[in-house]
Amino acid sequence: MESNVIRVKVFRYDPAVDENPYYSHFEIPFEPGMSAMNALDYIYQHLDSSIAYYDHAGCVLGICARCTAKINGKSGLLCQTPVQGDILLEPISTSRVIRDLVVR
Repeated sequence: MESNVIRVKVFRYDPAVDENPYYSHFEIPFEPGMSAMNALDYIYQHLDSSIAYYDHAGCVLGICARCTAKINGKSGLLCQTPVQGDILLEPISTSRVIRDLVVR
């Protein structure tokens, strides 16, 4: 795999439709300085527009914290966490999932 491509693994679950959670895998172009939110934006705009997440959550400044998620197993803000390679994105709490990365 080329070094300018990263793999993004995203937790997926819609309790109204899915019996169990699952993961979707994507390969996207890597850009220096990109955030986890930028990676999700690329996926949404170019690969899968059905993915649910707090799109920029109205701020992109790390102020509102609506985009809090688990990024490679650690809690963080999608809009502020830089991507440095392959990445795993999961909701902050799997017991409160509304859909995909959106929690109540």
